[in-house]
Amino acid sequence: MSIVVLTSAGSAPGVTTTALGLALTWPRPVLLVDADRTPTQAVLAGYLRGEHPGQRGFGRLLQAARERRPMAEVLDDEAIELPPLLETDTPARFLPGFPHPGVVGLFGSAWPELMAALAEWPGDVLIDAGRVGAEGLPLPLTQRADLVLMVTGTSLVALAGLRLYLGGVRDAAGETALLLVGGGRPYGRAEVQGQFAITIAGEVTHAPAQAAVLSDGAPRPRRFADSAYVRSLRQAAGSIAGRLEASRELIGTRR
Repeated sequence: MSIVVLTSAGSAPGVTTTALGLALTWPRPVLLVDADRTPTQAVLAGYLRGEHPGQRGFGRLLQAARERRPMAEVLDDEAIELPPLLETDTPARFLPGFPHPGVVGLFGSAWPELMAALAEWPGDVLIDAGRVGAEGLPLPLTQRADLVLMVTGTSLVALAGLRLYLGGVRDAAGETALLLVGGGRPYGRAEVQGQFAITIAGEVTHAPAQAAVLSDGAPRPRRFADSAYVRSLRQAAGSIAGRLEASRELIGTRR
Protein backbone atom coordinates (compact mmCIF):
# COMPACT_ATOMS: atom_id res chain seq x y z
CA MET A 1 0.00 0.00 0.00
CA SER A 2 1.39 3.43 0.94
CA ILE A 3 3.95 4.77 3.40
CA VAL A 4 3.42 8.20 4.97
CA VAL A 5 6.08 9.84 7.14
CA LEU A 6 4.93 12.51 9.60
CA THR A 7 7.43 14.93 11.07
CA SER A 8 7.59 18.45 12.44
CA ALA A 9 9.93 21.36 13.03
CA GLY A 10 10.63 22.92 16.42
CA SER A 11 7.77 24.68 18.22
CA ALA A 12 5.26 22.61 16.24
CA PRO A 13 2.25 20.83 17.77
CA GLY A 14 2.57 17.19 18.78
CA VAL A 15 3.29 15.13 15.71
CA THR A 16 2.79 11.94 17.75
CA THR A 17 -0.75 12.87 18.80
CA THR A 18 -1.60 13.83 15.23
CA ALA A 19 -0.13 10.65 13.76
CA LEU A 20 -2.04 8.56 16.31
CA GLY A 21 -5.26 10.43 15.57
CA LEU A 22 -4.88 9.80 11.85
CA ALA A 23 -4.13 6.11 12.41
CA LEU A 24 -7.21 5.67 14.59
CA THR A 25 -9.47 7.31 11.98
CA TRP A 26 -7.75 5.89 8.86
CA PRO A 27 -10.28 4.43 6.41
CA ARG A 28 -8.20 1.33 5.68
CA PRO A 29 -6.11 -1.11 7.74
CA VAL A 30 -3.02 0.77 8.92
CA LEU A 31 0.16 0.31 10.92
CA LEU A 32 1.42 3.21 13.05
CA VAL A 33 5.20 3.14 13.54
CA ASP A 34 6.98 5.01 16.33
CA ALA A 35 10.25 6.02 14.63
CA ASP A 36 10.95 9.07 16.80
CA ARG A 37 14.72 9.24 17.37
CA THR A 38 14.09 11.07 20.64
CA PRO A 39 12.26 8.20 22.39
CA THR A 40 9.38 9.12 24.68
CA GLN A 41 7.07 6.07 24.44
CA ALA A 42 4.26 8.62 24.36
CA VAL A 43 1.67 6.31 22.80
CA LEU A 44 2.33 3.54 25.30
CA ALA A 45 2.23 5.90 28.29
CA GLY A 46 -0.61 8.05 26.99
CA TYR A 47 -3.29 6.48 24.80
CA LEU A 48 -2.42 2.95 25.97
CA ARG A 49 -2.26 4.17 29.60
CA GLY A 50 1.06 2.69 30.56
CA GLU A 51 0.81 -0.58 28.67
CA HIS A 52 4.15 -2.39 28.57
CA PRO A 53 4.86 -4.01 25.19
CA GLY A 54 7.33 -6.48 26.64
CA GLN A 55 10.34 -6.56 24.36
CA ARG A 56 8.37 -5.82 21.21
CA GLY A 57 9.36 -3.00 18.91
CA PHE A 58 12.52 -1.53 17.43
CA GLY A 59 14.80 -3.28 19.90
CA ARG A 60 13.80 -6.72 18.68
CA LEU A 61 13.84 -5.57 15.06
CA LEU A 62 17.47 -4.53 15.53
CA GLN A 63 18.21 -7.89 17.11
CA ALA A 64 16.64 -9.66 14.13
CA ALA A 65 18.79 -7.63 11.73
CA ARG A 66 21.93 -8.53 13.66
CA GLU A 67 20.97 -12.20 13.54
CA ARG A 68 20.37 -11.87 9.79
CA ARG A 69 16.69 -12.70 10.13
CA PRO A 70 14.49 -10.79 7.65
CA MET A 71 12.60 -7.98 9.39
CA ALA A 72 9.60 -8.64 7.15
CA GLU A 73 9.20 -12.06 8.80
CA VAL A 74 9.15 -10.72 12.38
CA LEU A 75 7.38 -7.40 11.85
CA ASP A 76 3.87 -8.70 12.47
CA ASP A 77 4.85 -10.24 15.81
CA GLU A 78 6.37 -6.95 16.96
CA ALA A 79 3.19 -4.89 16.38
CA ILE A 80 0.36 -4.58 18.91
CA GLU A 81 -3.29 -3.72 18.34
CA LEU A 82 -4.54 -0.24 19.21
CA PRO A 83 -7.91 0.07 20.94
CA PRO A 84 -10.25 1.73 18.42
CA LEU A 85 -11.21 5.34 18.95
CA LEU A 86 -14.82 4.43 18.13
CA GLU A 87 -16.35 0.97 17.84
CA THR A 88 -16.96 1.42 14.12
CA ASP A 89 -13.35 2.33 13.27
CA THR A 90 -11.06 0.15 11.18
CA PRO A 91 -8.56 -1.67 13.43
CA ALA A 92 -5.10 -0.13 13.59
CA ARG A 93 -1.84 -1.66 14.78
CA PHE A 94 1.14 -0.05 16.44
CA LEU A 95 4.87 -0.79 16.24
CA PRO A 96 6.58 0.47 19.43
CA GLY A 97 9.74 2.48 18.94
CA PHE A 98 13.15 2.57 20.54
CA PRO A 99 13.19 1.01 24.03
CA HIS A 100 16.13 3.18 25.11
CA PRO A 101 17.93 6.26 23.70
CA GLY A 102 21.10 4.20 23.35
CA VAL A 103 19.48 2.00 20.71
CA VAL A 104 18.93 4.93 18.32
CA GLY A 105 22.57 5.22 17.27
CA LEU A 106 22.83 1.45 16.76
CA PHE A 107 19.89 1.44 14.34
CA GLY A 108 21.54 3.48 11.57
CA SER A 109 22.33 0.60 9.21
CA ALA A 110 18.94 -1.05 9.85
CA TRP A 111 16.75 1.77 8.44
CA PRO A 112 16.84 0.49 4.82
CA GLU A 113 15.75 -3.01 5.83
CA LEU A 114 12.99 -1.63 8.04
CA MET A 115 11.61 0.48 5.20
CA ALA A 116 11.77 -2.48 2.82
CA ALA A 117 9.83 -4.57 5.35
CA LEU A 118 7.23 -1.82 5.84
CA ALA A 119 6.78 -1.60 2.06
CA GLU A 120 5.56 -5.22 2.19
CA TRP A 121 3.06 -4.58 5.00
CA PRO A 122 -0.48 -5.56 3.86
CA GLY A 123 -1.94 -2.11 4.49
CA ASP A 124 -0.96 1.52 4.76
CA VAL A 125 1.86 2.61 7.07
CA LEU A 126 2.04 5.87 9.03
CA ILE A 127 5.48 6.63 10.47
CA ASP A 128 5.82 9.06 13.35
CA ALA A 129 9.35 10.41 12.78
CA GLY A 130 9.15 13.07 15.50
CA ARG A 131 10.96 16.35 14.93
CA VAL A 132 13.27 16.71 11.96
CA GLY A 133 16.32 17.74 13.96
CA ALA A 134 19.52 19.42 12.81
CA GLU A 135 20.72 16.31 10.96
CA GLY A 136 17.45 15.84 9.09
CA LEU A 137 15.49 12.61 8.84
CA PRO A 138 17.13 9.27 8.02
CA LEU A 139 17.31 9.16 4.23
CA PRO A 140 15.65 5.71 3.92
CA LEU A 141 12.51 7.20 5.54
CA THR A 142 12.19 10.05 3.09
CA GLN A 143 13.32 8.12 0.02
CA ARG A 144 10.89 5.22 0.49
CA ALA A 145 7.91 7.31 1.61
CA ASP A 146 5.01 7.93 -0.74
CA LEU A 147 4.31 11.15 1.14
CA VAL A 148 6.10 13.19 3.82
CA LEU A 149 3.78 15.33 5.92
CA MET A 150 5.18 18.28 7.86
CA VAL A 151 2.87 18.84 10.83
CA THR A 152 2.72 22.51 11.81
CA GLY A 153 0.75 25.04 13.76
CA THR A 154 -0.07 28.42 12.26
CA SER A 155 1.51 30.77 14.77
CA LEU A 156 4.44 32.92 13.73
CA VAL A 157 6.78 30.87 15.93
CA ALA A 158 5.62 27.57 14.39
CA LEU A 159 5.89 28.88 10.84
CA ALA A 160 9.35 30.32 11.49
CA GLY A 161 10.52 26.88 12.57
CA LEU A 162 8.84 25.31 9.56
CA ARG A 163 10.70 27.67 7.23
CA LEU A 164 14.04 26.54 8.69
CA TYR A 165 13.46 22.84 8.09
CA LEU A 166 11.01 22.51 5.21
CA GLY A 167 13.56 23.04 2.45
CA GLY A 168 15.79 20.22 3.66
CA VAL A 169 12.87 17.82 3.94
CA ARG A 170 11.63 18.69 0.45
CA ASP A 171 15.10 18.17 -1.00
CA ALA A 172 15.39 14.71 0.57
CA ALA A 173 11.85 13.48 -0.08
CA GLY A 174 9.63 12.92 -3.06
CA GLU A 175 6.15 14.29 -2.44
CA THR A 176 5.90 16.63 0.56
CA ALA A 177 2.84 18.40 1.99
CA LEU A 178 1.73 20.22 5.12
CA LEU A 179 -0.75 19.11 7.76
CA LEU A 180 -2.04 22.10 9.73
CA VAL A 181 -3.05 21.86 13.37
CA GLY A 182 -5.16 24.80 14.47
CA GLY A 183 -5.68 26.77 11.27
CA GLY A 184 -6.45 30.43 11.86
CA ARG A 185 -4.31 30.69 15.00
CA PRO A 186 -3.65 33.30 13.65
CA TYR A 187 -2.78 32.45 10.04
CA GLY A 188 -5.24 30.62 7.81
CA ARG A 189 -4.81 27.89 5.24
CA ALA A 190 -4.60 30.25 2.25
CA GLU A 191 -1.99 32.44 3.95
CA VAL A 192 0.22 29.48 4.85
CA GLN A 193 -0.10 27.97 1.40
CA GLY A 194 0.76 31.28 -0.20
CA GLN A 195 3.85 31.76 1.96
CA PHE A 196 5.30 28.29 1.46
CA ALA A 197 3.98 27.36 -2.01
CA ILE A 198 3.23 23.81 -0.92
CA THR A 199 0.15 21.61 -0.83
CA ILE A 200 -1.81 21.46 2.41
CA ALA A 201 -3.02 17.87 2.66
CA GLY A 202 -5.29 18.34 5.66
CA GLU A 203 -6.18 20.39 8.72
CA VAL A 204 -6.83 19.28 12.30
CA THR A 205 -8.79 21.38 14.76
CA HIS A 206 -6.98 22.79 17.81
CA ALA A 207 -8.81 21.15 20.72
CA PRO A 208 -6.58 20.44 23.75
CA ALA A 209 -9.26 18.69 25.83
CA GLN A 210 -10.11 16.26 23.04
CA ALA A 211 -6.49 15.78 21.99
CA ALA A 212 -5.61 14.81 25.58
CA VAL A 213 -7.63 11.60 25.07
CA LEU A 214 -4.91 10.58 22.62
CA SER A 215 -1.84 12.20 24.13
CA ASP A 216 -2.48 11.44 27.81
CA GLY A 217 -5.17 8.75 27.89
CA ALA A 218 -7.53 11.31 29.47
CA PRO A 219 -11.24 10.52 29.95
CA ARG A 220 -13.32 11.37 26.92
CA PRO A 221 -15.18 14.68 27.19
CA ARG A 222 -18.91 14.75 26.51
CA ARG A 223 -19.83 14.33 22.85
CA PHE A 224 -16.25 13.37 22.04
CA ALA A 225 -17.27 11.20 19.08
CA ASP A 226 -19.16 14.11 17.50
CA SER A 227 -16.57 16.77 18.32
CA ALA A 228 -15.01 19.03 15.72
CA TYR A 229 -11.64 17.52 16.66
CA VAL A 230 -12.61 13.95 15.80
CA ARG A 231 -14.42 15.10 12.66
CA SER A 232 -11.31 16.98 11.53
CA LEU A 233 -9.11 13.92 12.12
CA ARG A 234 -11.47 11.75 10.12
CA GLN A 235 -11.68 14.28 7.31
CA ALA A 236 -7.89 14.70 7.19
CA ALA A 237 -7.33 10.93 7.23
CA GLY A 238 -9.86 10.40 4.44
CA SER A 239 -8.38 13.19 2.35
CA ILE A 240 -4.80 11.94 2.71
CA ALA A 241 -5.77 8.31 2.08
CA GLY A 242 -7.76 9.37 -0.99
CA ARG A 243 -4.80 11.36 -2.27
CA LEU A 244 -2.54 8.33 -1.95
CA GLU A 245 -5.07 6.09 -3.68
CA ALA A 246 -5.38 8.51 -6.59
CA SER A 247 -1.59 8.67 -6.87
CA ARG A 248 -1.33 4.87 -7.01
CA GLU A 249 -4.00 4.67 -9.69
CA LEU A 250 -2.20 7.33 -11.71
CA ILE A 251 1.11 5.51 -11.49
CA GLY A 252 -0.56 2.16 -11.99
CA THR A 253 1.89 0.25 -9.81
CA ARG A 254 2.41 -0.52 -6.17
CA ARG A 255 5.44 1.16 -4.65
